[in-house]
Amino acid sequence: MPRTLSTADRKGYKKCVSRPVLLLRSFLIHVLQPLRHKNYALFGSSDFVASIGQFVREIALYWLAYEITGSAMALGILALCEATPRLVLSVLGGVIVDRYDRLRLLTVIQFLCAVPVFAMVVLYFLGILRFWHIAILETLLSIIRSMNPTAGQSLLQDLVPQDELMNTVALYSLGFNFARIVGPSLGGVLVLWIGVGGCLIFYGVTLLISGFELLPIRLSVETRVRSSSDWVHEIKEGLDFIRHSPLVLSSTLAAYALSIFVGTYQRFLPIFAKDILKTGPEGLGALMAASGVGAVLSLVFLDAVGRRWRREALLWFSSKATPLLLILFCLSRSLWLSVALMGLLGAAQILFRTVSRLIIQVEAPRELIGRVISVFLMDQGLRSVGSMIMGVFATIFGAALGLSLCSVISMGFTTLTFYRLIGKPREASLKVMSDPESNR
Repeated sequence: MPRTLSTADRKGYKKCVSRPVLLLRSFLIHVLQPLRHKNYALFGSSDFVASIGQFVREIALYWLAYEITGSAMALGILALCEATPRLVLSVLGGVIVDRYDRLRLLTVIQFLCAVPVFAMVVLYFLGILRFWHIAILETLLSIIRSMNPTAGQSLLQDLVPQDELMNTVALYSLGFNFARIVGPSLGGVLVLWIGVGGCLIFYGVTLLISGFELLPIRLSVETRVRSSSDWVHEIKEGLDFIRHSPLVLSSTLAAYALSIFVGTYQRFLPIFAKDILKTGPEGLGALMAASGVGAVLSLVFLDAVGRRWRREALLWFSSKATPLLLILFCLSRSLWLSVALMGLLGAAQILFRTVSRLIIQVEAPRELIGRVISVFLMDQGLRSVGSMIMGVFATIFGAALGLSLCSVISMGFTTLTFYRLIGKPREASLKVMSDPESNR
């Protein structure tokens, strides 16, 4: 006969089942809190829609470029057209963001981005689109979009109360990473359903929707437009602040190190899947998806410890955990262990970016935040340099050993940087505790 559960057993069972549910509910309540504010709800939706469209466009555009040229070099040229303007114009974009109304600037950018996109659509349907057209229009689009991340992240502190800033930065990261998972998958399907031209139209429409969603936002903080023409002085102002702010400088330098020596590891996953883990496309897909799932895990972790751990400690932990997990991944010869490590690696990456962005949001004065964020975001442009460096290491030493050596360099650089600028994690935390104003 089946055993009948006693009242105590039933209570214990309900408690075991309900505890994870309550934890999940608490996490969702905290992370989704910024959506209660109309301004952030509109901004977050606008950014998410545009990000989905951007990833769909990338799939379609790279497919089209390879179809036209049949050359892998062409794909590298396109990546260069996209990355170079972001790297070269990033700091200048920060000056513009600090000079003018950030919200209206971001709105105009969304509408202007639609111009080269629809120009490409016209050329495509006329049947006269060539690769050089794609390269020029991609460069133009990248020039226009070079201010987009800086303007968007500079707005965050104006959209919500100060005490909800951590949840806002976390939700902003979560939205982008969710788009990074959904966008490429949707792009692959849409290329088959509506073709490359349809995908380009899809992106153009998402840009227009994104721009219109920004129009109803009203900020309580008044933006003062400055007419100063001394661009060099304004750039120097931003650089001087970073140089004299150890926490911002250390997070920026760590971001550069991670981008160059760790950040583009996903491009080498096909080598691990085929030659090391001896699996097929399904295994590669699991590895690629795991890092996206890790983004959610990082936010669960941040929600759990973010109120108890100091920002310095979180920065130390995430900057060391990221390369260390990549080394462990390189040592693994089991597919499912590798998938688990890839999930943790993705979590550590997103945790670092969330914490470092939060540091800038809290530490930088409002009148300088555009320039400070623009310097930090140069790490995205440095990923193209990182791809070449990691490629050289992987070619000389093999993928596993090459990426492990890159990770060791990253750990060494960040350790030296943090010791020089903010001391040991415990010392940094004690320093902040003695100065409560520094950890507002």
